[in-house]
Amino acid sequence: MLQKVILSLTLVLSLGLAFGQELPFSGTKNKKAEYHFGEALKTFQMQDYDRTQNSLSKATTLDPNFIDAYMMMAEMKKDNDKYDDAILLYNKIIGINPDFPMSYFGRSRCYFMQRKYEEAFNDASKFMSFPDYYQKLDQIKTVKENADYARSAILKPFSFNPVNLGNMVNSMDNEYFPGITADEQVLIFTRLVNGRDEEFYKSIKIDGKYSLAQNMGYPINTERNEGTVSLSADGQYIFYTACNRPGAKGSCDLFLSKLDGSSWSEPINLGAPVNTASWESQPSLSFDGKVLYFSSNRPGGYGESDIWYTTFKNGRWTPPVNAGPEINTPKDEQSPFIAKDDQTLYFNSEGHPGMGGIDLFYARRDAEGRWQKPVNLGFPINSEKDETCIVISSNGKDAFMARDGADSKGGLDIYSFELYEEARPKKTGYAKGVVFDAVTKKKLSAKVELIDIATERLVVESYANKTTGEFLVCLQGNKNYALNVAQAGYLFYSENFALENQSATEPLVLSVPLQPITAGAKVVLKNIFFDSDKFDLKPESKAELNKLVQFLTANPKIKIEVGGHTDNTGDQIKNTSLSAKRALAVKTYLVTAGIDTNRLTTKGYADAQAIADNKTLDGRAQNRRTEIKIMP
Repeated sequence: MLQKVILSLTLVLSLGLAFGQELPFSGTKNKKAEYHFGEALKTFQMQDYDRTQNSLSKATTLDPNFIDAYMMMAEMKKDNDKYDDAILLYNKIIGINPDFPMSYFGRSRCYFMQRKYEEAFNDASKFMSFPDYYQKLDQIKTVKENADYARSAILKPFSFNPVNLGNMVNSMDNEYFPGITADEQVLIFTRLVNGRDEEFYKSIKIDGKYSLAQNMGYPINTERNEGTVSLSADGQYIFYTACNRPGAKGSCDLFLSKLDGSSWSEPINLGAPVNTASWESQPSLSFDGKVLYFSSNRPGGYGESDIWYTTFKNGRWTPPVNAGPEINTPKDEQSPFIAKDDQTLYFNSEGHPGMGGIDLFYARRDAEGRWQKPVNLGFPINSEKDETCIVISSNGKDAFMARDGADSKGGLDIYSFELYEEARPKKTGYAKGVVFDAVTKKKLSAKVELIDIATERLVVESYANKTTGEFLVCLQGNKNYALNVAQAGYLFYSENFALENQSATEPLVLSVPLQPITAGAKVVLKNIFFDSDKFDLKPESKAELNKLVQFLTANPKIKIEVGGHTDNTGDQIKNTSLSAKRALAVKTYLVTAGIDTNRLTTKGYADAQAIADNKTLDGRAQNRRTEIKIMP
């Protein structure tokens, strides 16, 4: 409060607005009133506010028109959130001199905090009618812009029904900065323990409810502060902020830890060029794990703190890039969250027009990848209080934020709510599964690759957890994906997600048995494609065929049979010929890619080895397949 009131007083006096210009910093001709005002300034500097108030009362009693004394009293009331009392004092000043600009400035901020946005807008406009003064005070522009926005926003409230996550997650301490996995099964958040130590807590969703949050312990939590976490979509990696660590680049740096089975690895400082001598904090990882957004006050930005991003390429993080002037302003932008659609960025800002203080915003990319103008999340998600963080699940609907609600367990709590439709990112799905040995059932830490079939781009590369065999990959709509799961000593697993004609998919749960490389072991190549009644390989088959080439190259001693299969519709002779030609097409591709022809045999089985019921469309689709078998 001391700094804020001194700032207000300094502005009043430096602008030369007091009446008594011949008396330094007083605005009164009454010597005794001037003396008491001087005493008030001294005791205020000493933070003895009772004596300050007493001296100001004496000064205004001696001179009922002493504007500077009333102004100081009003600022003290305002900065103690006593807005009604402050407004009465500003009214008093305006009654003495209606052309005293600072009274309108102060009163506009009080009105704003009382949600009297029309009055706040009018007072801000009045202050700006004094052109010799308002240009020296950018704050009033912000008040006016915010009031203009807020007076419209409250007339068009959005649906907002926050639900406290309850005693299992929230406590008497402050809880904030939540992070979730794509399937919402893991929730990690910051808790301010005993009002002084920021630590991470973790809760697991069981039967639709979050379990009792547990301290994550060492090596993630230390005796120093940790806060603001971002989980990879599968929950196997966390990026987070740690402050005042030995060997750190700055006061707060970004760190990385991996879930090694059931334990977190020793955290790694991301180092240069991500971390600098400046403040780096509040990371948010993209759905594919390749782009990391964060907040920093490093040089070269547009404001006090900006949103930046870095890309993981060739095993290293690239020099961070500023998110640009569409996102960042001369004031603070923080707490970015990049949605799973990779097209919608959520963040908080003091610089864009809002409900006052810190508000939450979202921005979308245009067709060229540029960020469009940010949109305020609106009332009542945003209020006259500070709203600092939001995260959203892969379905685009379920949102989590920290707020001080009427039913809070103590200060800030974590709440969930359904985000209104206009502000949602595009819905994305995910596929998760468990990888295991098909014979022993032992869980495997297999390599998991998700490939965009149309572009052959590797979208996601990860590994199943070595203890649980679990993995998860996000699936964006309007794409056709190949999933490849591989482990040394095993045949790879192939799956296809055909989403090219749908905007999203519901969550998919897979069981992924990997067959040991033994004679007779088989695997269906689900991403080998032919047109109906044809045997020419479609271009979309290339990604899968290249995986097969890699497998055969890595296992130079094995021989395989490529088998072509059809359903039972059509002519039997024709189907036998077609299936044989399709198998031969695959062999030809492999030979062209450098695989020894003596390692490859082919056979057309037609419908002789059906794996599903030919009476159904789905069954017939499964039977139309290309398969490889390990030969003796």
